Amino acid sequence: MTWVVDTCVVIDLVERDGEFSAASAAALSSKLDDSLVIAPITYVELAPVFDGDIERQNAFLRSAWIDFDFAGNGDAVLAAHRAWYDHVMRKRAGQVTKRPIADVLIGAYAMQKGGLITRNEDDFRALYPNLTIFNPTKQ
Repeated sequence: MTWVVDTCVVIDLVERDGEFSAASAAALSSKLDDSLVIAPITYVELAPVFDGDIERQNAFLRSAWIDFDFAGNGDAVLAAHRAWYDHVMRKRAGQVTKRPIADVLIGAYAMQKGGLITRNEDDFRALYPNLTIFNPTKQ
């Protein structure tokens, strides 16, 4: 069986949370005979925890025996990872108020594919300044 590990469990381990880390570590340890994996969204959500450092994040996940499989969407996941980290840093600096995780993922996918059709051009432009956008209301 493959077990999908939620973002909060990985954060418990990384941050050595006093309330939850022991239980989270024990839960993962008890499933090592099976398989542990994180979803692409979890990979993206972890960006701020590792200060946007993909190599450090990957090393931690490997050390915890947690696999990450992007199912052919590696470029989109890595683009979303960077965009999410940048967005969280702007949010912490008080420069933005929204938490557009769906926009981060949609924009990353559109970057990989070539373009995006949306009426919410400004939201995507802030995340992906080089994204080709077609706004049907401006045509």
